[in-house]
Amino acid sequence: MEIGIVILNYLNWTDTVECIDSLKNQTHQFFQVVVVDNASKNESFAELTSRYENNEKIHLLQTEENLGFAKGNNTGIIYCKSVLGLENILVINNDVIFTDVNYLAFLSKFDCGEDIGVVGTKIIGSDGLNQNPHYFNPTHKAVLREYALPLMRKYHLGGLLVLGSKIKNRGRINTPTRLPETIPSERPYVLHGSAIFLTKNYVKQLNGLYPETFLYYEEEILGLVCKKIGLKMLYTDEVEIYHKEDQSSQMSFQNLEGIKQKFARKSVKIGLRVSRMNPEKITAITNKQSYSFILKKDGKVKKYTFHH
Repeated sequence: MEIGIVILNYLNWTDTVECIDSLKNQTHQFFQVVVVDNASKNESFAELTSRYENNEKIHLLQTEENLGFAKGNNTGIIYCKSVLGLENILVINNDVIFTDVNYLAFLSKFDCGEDIGVVGTKIIGSDGLNQNPHYFNPTHKAVLREYALPLMRKYHLGGLLVLGSKIKNRGRINTPTRLPETIPSERPYVLHGSAIFLTKNYVKQLNGLYPETFLYYEEEILGLVCKKIGLKMLYTDEVEIYHKEDQSSQMSFQNLEGIKQKFARKSVKIGLRVSRMNPEKITAITNKQSYSFILKKDGKVKKYTFHH
């Protein structure tokens, strides 16, 4: 199986280089890398071009404007589907490192059947802990609860979370938000967005992630979407990847906590809308987006525009 690997770059090109270079040790080399520079205002695209434009396996795209996380990644997913003809696509943050040499080999042989839409693996953070998966039941009620009482622990929202935690947990026993690695659980979960493997079951139906968010809450919305279209998310701990966390956000925003709160709140509101949609509307909104970008390869620039 040939795998498409989509890497979204914004400003932080040095991490993108480290991520790409970590692929050299993979035992499975049957892959294509699509790097999407999300209209960085620095030297990112020039630096990446100088290193990779003549590499047959690496495709360097640049968007006309900063599209955010979902549509930025969708640019690469559309390119994988429509230009490269790939059906199985690994979407990763640019600040992840392939530390397990068999990571892609495992995914290439993974049996997804007909009902698995997204696969997630162990993701080891800078604190040494596994970030995957995240307890969340993708339902309207669950999203409404998070919108009414924004307990975005995963986004480290400071004092707001302390108050919310006291209100929510009064009289309750605290429970972890992450699945213990050695204890199986039937509790609903979603997968961490820094490394998600979109199977052909998902890619054949949708042209990427739900496109209306700019930053944050994409994992929960992806869980909602999968449930709506009749596909499952599946976590496996047989392979792992390393995640540095929030590197591009730290370069992009000075008031990082305030920005996180603003975007997270807005994205949860979008999640509320998705939770009330039928599969047909979700598919229509996702697949009718337009994407324009350039490809820089072998010293030539080619412009692509996709209208649906």
